[in-house]
Amino acid sequence: MRASLIIICLLLLTGCASPRREPDAEALAYERGYRQAVKEQYWIIQNQQRTTSVPNPKTP
Repeated sequence: MRASLIIICLLLLTGCASPRREPDAEALAYERGYRQAVKEQYWIIQNQQRTTSVPNPKTP
């Protein structure tokens, strides 16, 4: 009985010992996601301009 109580207590305490996330890590993740979204929007606009460009009538 006593051994199982010790094991249960150890299992409960190990969850509290997990390292905290640093606020800088969250800021870096936000910036990385923001940059990725900007890149995606850039390429969406580029592709739209390619498909909607008017062909030059003077080219053979």
